[in-house]
Amino acid sequence: MRLVLQLHIPADARLLPRTRRAVAGFVEETAPTAEVVDDIVLALDEACANVIRHAFPSGVDGSIHLLADIDDERVSVLVEDDGVGFDPFDVDLRGDIERTSGRGLDLIRKLMTSVDVESPTETGVGTRLRMQKHLGRSG
Repeated sequence: MRLVLQLHIPADARLLPRTRRAVAGFVEETAPTAEVVDDIVLALDEACANVIRHAFPSGVDGSIHLLADIDDERVSVLVEDDGVGFDPFDVDLRGDIERTSGRGLDLIRKLMTSVDVESPTETGVGTRLRMQKHLGRSG
């Protein structure tokens, strides 16, 4: 079985609770445990919060394109924006254990099985984050 959920939402923090609920409801029908659902939803929330916080710094209205794809073996999530982009390798937390900002991408990498970040995208703007969580079963 394969299920696909596609959302196009404004980059607005007020919509994050609804987005989390939509994805959780979508994923919980096929995920093997509540912990897997929680990992995916938290990773998604961090990705969307990063877009809202960083992609549109000049106050320009932006949007988030979200695509979740579930099959018997994995959940794949794509989060895409057309904001300013960033260097995903330029996050340095060394020596600053009290720092609360800049940990989102690291957290996403710990929660998901694989994470790929493209920024800027081939259009020269925006960020595309692909993440997968293996479900630990086959067939």
